[in-house]
Amino acid sequence: MTARALRALVEARLGAERRAIAFACATAAVVGFIQPHGIMTITDPLGADIAIRSVWLAGPMFFCSTIAIAIALVQGPGRHPYLDASESSAPLFGRELARAKALVPVIASLLAAFVYWFAQFLTGFAAPPTFFALALACVLASGLVALNATVRSGVAKAVTIALAGTVSICAFVLAVYVDPFAKQRGDAIGVASELLFCAIVGFFALREYGEALARYDPV
Repeated sequence: MTARALRALVEARLGAERRAIAFACATAAVVGFIQPHGIMTITDPLGADIAIRSVWLAGPMFFCSTIAIAIALVQGPGRHPYLDASESSAPLFGRELARAKALVPVIASLLAAFVYWFAQFLTGFAAPPTFFALALACVLASGLVALNATVRSGVAKAVTIALAGTVSICAFVLAVYVDPFAKQRGDAIGVASELLFCAIVGFFALREYGEALARYDPV
């Protein structure tokens, strides 16, 4: 696929979903601004560390992952029939179309996550860069898994959506609990494990989505 064709596909999808993306960013701003900005007094170092990580990560991970999943699901057939028809008639391989369509929830969820972080910044309680990177990885992996639900139906679709939500839960557990229970050896273990988990999940989810599109006729 040429860069021009990729840009055209992505721009068409983003233009079609501009209202949904604007709504997602607006809700992310509201939630980021009103989220909890502190923890109760905890004397136990382990409990305090876990509580702090939960405050930093629970909001952006779970809320922005929900946005990514929702934006991914609306990329399925039927919402924009003219886009489905033009994409299916284009001389593209399934993996090429998968990359183009995957960029839409990726861009939308990144925008929502950055708006969420900026809203936190305005409150004076923005997440540190490391925690923000962990949240972004979780959001992207969840969205890529959810894309596979658009080429499934019935129980298989429900299971795929549930798996997308499970990815965000697993990423949260790795990011919040691994380092504190590893005798507080810094953030290296938790950061590496969460990023590696999300990278592996995202890679295989995108690969499976491309193979599914190669077998699937959305028209």
